[in-house]
Amino acid sequence: MPPEGFEDAPCPLCGSARAHPAVHAGDRLRPGARERYNVVRCQGCGLGYLRPRPTPQAIGRFYPDSYTGGGRRGPLEKIEAAYRRRQHGEVVRWLAERRPRRGRILDVGCGSGDLLVALRADGWCVHGVEPSTPGAAQARAGQGLDVVHGRFEDAELPAAPFEVVVFSGVLEHVHDPLGALRRARALLAPGGLVAVLFVPLFDSAQARCFGPRWLALDLPRHLTHFQRRTFVGMASAAGLRMTSSEAYSRRHSASQLVGSLFPALQKHRFYLEEARAGRRPAPVTRLAPLAKRGAFLAATALARPITRLEAAAGQSPLMSFFLEAAPTAPPGS
Repeated sequence: MPPEGFEDAPCPLCGSARAHPAVHAGDRLRPGARERYNVVRCQGCGLGYLRPRPTPQAIGRFYPDSYTGGGRRGPLEKIEAAYRRRQHGEVVRWLAERRPRRGRILDVGCGSGDLLVALRADGWCVHGVEPSTPGAAQARAGQGLDVVHGRFEDAELPAAPFEVVVFSGVLEHVHDPLGALRRARALLAPGGLVAVLFVPLFDSAQARCFGPRWLALDLPRHLTHFQRRTFVGMASAAGLRMTSSEAYSRRHSASQLVGSLFPALQKHRFYLEEARAGRRPAPVTRLAPLAKRGAFLAATALARPITRLEAAAGQSPLMSFFLEAAPTAPPGS
């Protein structure tokens, strides 16, 4: 029997219950915790997934407020938010290249809305949906965005179609990724685009090298662990076809490698450490956040050439996919 708050679900792609163990690892945000989680690989289609996994009702407790950007907004956090918005420029550019005529865009799991702010500045009519209460509140009150609070699976969204639906570092978090892609397809305007960004690749060289230390496992928040072929298979099952992809991210590629090499230099982990230090301020705790951010920025700068070469060699540990509705076969064909 699964522990309380967990469920033993079958493969989210093919529905098979037959799987073999792949990785056994802990929560990177709670390095001292004793709990361990199991990623299995489906014997039917090869998809990796967490089993057992937190239920939809219980999973929220594994997300600190800082995970979605809804935590404290002190001077350091405001500076970093501005830095993140600048880094979102790569997504703005990718979408502008593929859809030069701006239109309505929906960001699924938009967090506190930093990507939507960047897209709004580029001329898009932006909308978001976010399950986290602090994240949605920050997006609405702090950014003035039209954001629905709820899960994408059952949220009441605007009826008008969207030119683009974005999942930015999100699809691996949802309980029914196939259903999410199907709903995204149904929301598209004719000729619309589904952008599934920064998908960690479970069969990448980094994943094999680091094993349970690989930053992108992010257990138990990442529920599905894709390979390129299993992602393309899921997109096809949802009625979508891949039209292009991006193998390198200036924002994510280097930081993912740094976090795997040096677990203490994980942004979400030192956000939590800063929150604890804030309750007992002292000179050393005031300096620690600056020191860690400085070390993180230096390490990511050094890692960028490595991750660029890694992507150029076809060994990127993450991929961004751009999908369109697949043409339907005519009756009788």
